[in-house]
Amino acid sequence: MKNSSGFDNSFRELNRIPRPQKQKQESFRKIINEIERKPALERNIFPRFLTAAAALAACLLFAFLIYSEDYMNRGSNGADMIEIGNSIITQTAISLSESEKTFSAEPNYSAKSAIVQDEKWEKAARNAIDSAQPADVVFSSEPLYDVQIMLKGKEPIKLKIWVEQGKVFFSPTASEEVYKVSTEESALFLEYLKAISESIQKTP
Repeated sequence: MKNSSGFDNSFRELNRIPRPQKQKQESFRKIINEIERKPALERNIFPRFLTAAAALAACLLFAFLIYSEDYMNRGSNGADMIEIGNSIITQTAISLSESEKTFSAEPNYSAKSAIVQDEKWEKAARNAIDSAQPADVVFSSEPLYDVQIMLKGKEPIKLKIWVEQGKVFFSPTASEEVYKVSTEESALFLEYLKAISESIQKTP
């Protein structure tokens, strides 16, 4: 009631000002429109705030889910990576591969495999394997070599080695993942494998 009386007094004071009637009506209309608009604005402020807050929360949740999925994927891929790292290589068995489904590089000193204990070979093998990255490839040929790297205090790494178009790939026998050796490390790694395989073939 107090507010209403205040507005009425304002209207009366405004009405006493000597102005054309049309101008007075326009002024009254503007005041009334402003009064009617304020409650609507006050009603809309809170819903707009809620809408903005909900949108922000949704964006944060979406970003969190993407980050979590990416983190889990990277963690999963990292767990599957083949790496020698600082592990000590005790010896390596190398043989010519007979087929994709068999593995013949066993440390039994047979004529079909060679046992290698050499620092230069170990460095080449370590660099090649640690540089490898997962690859999506369909092979057009059978694997050329079987390699078993024995590590001190750890399970051996058994690999099937492919060479296609000058690129070196390997796949652990314990999984179906395929890795591509980096170009920088593949040349020396392949040179050693060729030399060792030739010595195996020459062995009576």
